Amino acid sequence: MGKTVDPNVIRAGIIDDHEAIRIGFALAAARDSRNHRPPVTVEGLASTVDAFLGAGAGICDVVALDMSLADGSRPSENVRRLVAAGYKVLVFTLGDDVGALQEALANGAMGVSRKSEPTAETFSKLRRVAAGESIDSQEMAAAIETDTQFVEANLSEREAECLGLYAAGFSQYQVARRMNVVESTVKTYIDRIREKYEGAGRPAETKIDLYRRAVEDGILPPLLPLRKK
Repeated sequence: MGKTVDPNVIRAGIIDDHEAIRIGFALAAARDSRNHRPPVTVEGLASTVDAFLGAGAGICDVVALDMSLADGSRPSENVRRLVAAGYKVLVFTLGDDVGALQEALANGAMGVSRKSEPTAETFSKLRRVAAGESIDSQEMAAAIETDTQFVEANLSEREAECLGLYAAGFSQYQVARRMNVVESTVKTYIDRIREKYEGAGRPAETKIDLYRRAVEDGILPPLLPLRKK
């Protein structure tokens, strides 16, 4: 399993089939860490997921993963294997393959960073993912909006209303007030919504997951700023 994130240092890995990118990523991390905290140290560099995992589980807390590797491996399987091994995953990509992004996000990737972004932005996202934060982005929204493979969850009108309010950031108490029901009814709606998405093969265990499902199903617009509870 991956190590628990040390608040004083983030141990990162990079999986990319271009050696120059791997080396550049490590050098950029060292440079970025001079001005930003917590510092990021790159302790795992590999061209494939097989090579990365074979180097010894637990060397890193978070992994930047390229979507198109020379070994022909699928993004979905790569992300699934890394997540199963205990790593948090940030997609590190040119961002041209929406299908690959869809696969990665559906299998547990927590964010997307384009290789064309400033390195400061990439390492900011890496720190947030290492801390357990899922990152919404234009790339994630595009992957959601263009995906036609989602199975309908068949929410009722009231369930959809509840999802729209709750996923937008309102608390269960606030949703109950707006729907003119008791708070326990809202909890029942949310439990039922999660069950339906689970049954459709689109699990929504967290509030950010519910937000994504609401975007996917057109209940909320993409990139709606989430309110704090």
